[in-house]
Amino acid sequence: MTCLSDNDRQVLRDAAKQVAEIAADPAQEAKLAEWRRHNSMRPGKPLVLVYPEDVWDEFLPRSEMQCEGEAARSKEWGLRSRLYMAEHIRDDRPVSADWDVELVIDDPGCGLAWNYSRHDVDGGRRTEEFQSVIADDADPDQIVHNRTVTVDHEATQREFDERSELFGDILNVRTHGVRGFGIAVVDVFIQWRGIEKMMWDMIDRPQWLHRFFELMTESEIDAARQFEALGVLECNNGNNGVGSGGLGATDELPGPGFDGEHVRLRDMWGFSTSQIFSEVSPAMHDEFAITYEAKFLDLFGLNCYGCCEPLDKKVDLVRKLPRIRRLSMSPFVDWVVGAEAIGGDFIYSAKPQPSWLASDVWDIDLCRGEIVTILDACKANGCTVEFVLNSTLTSRNEPWRYDEWTDMVQEEVSRYA
Repeated sequence: MTCLSDNDRQVLRDAAKQVAEIAADPAQEAKLAEWRRHNSMRPGKPLVLVYPEDVWDEFLPRSEMQCEGEAARSKEWGLRSRLYMAEHIRDDRPVSADWDVELVIDDPGCGLAWNYSRHDVDGGRRTEEFQSVIADDADPDQIVHNRTVTVDHEATQREFDERSELFGDILNVRTHGVRGFGIAVVDVFIQWRGIEKMMWDMIDRPQWLHRFFELMTESEIDAARQFEALGVLECNNGNNGVGSGGLGATDELPGPGFDGEHVRLRDMWGFSTSQIFSEVSPAMHDEFAITYEAKFLDLFGLNCYGCCEPLDKKVDLVRKLPRIRRLSMSPFVDWVVGAEAIGGDFIYSAKPQPSWLASDVWDIDLCRGEIVTILDACKANGCTVEFVLNSTLTSRNEPWRYDEWTDMVQEEVSRYA
């Protein structure tokens, strides 16, 4: 068990009490109920989520933590980030009193190790450059394979016991199973092969490429079924993100026949995306992505599709996928075209332009215009819409931009409702 100084222990317990106090407010459960309503596509206020991602170092610098030990500082930051969101961002994510201990899992993956180099850029961030590790004459059957996944229950229990001893009387310390499944075969493959090479492969050696994608998809399906057989799945129908969009809270999962104990894949949300296909034709997107994604997504009760790739002109392809409930509309779409194509069939998961919050000059009216455009398009076409701000990089050291942006969106969606 990690030893904590008296100071660190007290700091963590005090922060945990603040989180528990906020989480006990009935407003948090009301937010969760709103997500259940929203995910069933019943009428009501569009919901808003903010993912600060790379902006956290400007919101809550690690140097400001009060704990002394590195492990304790990490836990403190996890608690204070919840407090920051509740005080400043004020989106529709409920504050939770849960402290999750993740299962210790070993999943070796389905094939090669990546070969990449990292480069520092402004602000202490890094880019990654991938080198091809698959030769033109490589045999897919010798590279991609099924794998055996294992769970270390003893290590998980040690972590659980340590967290319970620390603040189990304050927070709901719990072990949670595997509750996030997604497939991005194309996006993984380009990290092995390289983007340009894969694009040529679709023309020069399509059957060779199909074999890779077939084997990779089979490996992902097999791994998911192993987790199911191991009994380590957990329903993701609560205060947790699903796909690249909103929260998973829904009354429609788990599915029929659930025994209340053994979670099946069909009791969960699934997710798929092929971001690198943003400029690929609908026909190629269908042939090299949708074909395989459909097989994987058929495992799940409800599904999300898409992330950063523009899908406003590919909605007909998405309709081929099973049980899609949420479709990403990235900053690169035509908002109106997307709304006309989706109508009332899926949740229109709008991803507003994050770069405007990182601009040299902050312009809230520019952001407001985008939100109003989306709302008007969705209202005209009967869409259920949510706003998810992600891919965020910086606030230009003006964290209040995110407070102001969220308050503005909440103001506009309240009018729309």
